[in-house]
Amino acid sequence: GVDDKLGVTCATTYEVNTKKAAIEYSDTKILLTDSTKFGKIRISHFADLSNFDIIITDTGISEEYQKYIKNMGIKLYLV
Repeated sequence: GVDDKLGVTCATTYEVNTKKAAIEYSDTKILLTDSTKFGKIRISHFADLSNFDIIITDTGISEEYQKYIKNMGIKLYLV
């Protein structure tokens, strides 16, 4: 899930350490997720939105989230 206040979460706790390590050791941090994940919260937090340089999602993302992401200085690509 992707939430404007709680950040990026996943449903499986065993993936958290791997995802955190990938973010920590990446030069460019890219979040690839479909628009249905925005506004959803899952059990395991692994990153804040501000940790990402780029977010790639589909055109179903709301205008509200688009503005929020762009205002954070994160590049947003709709595909």
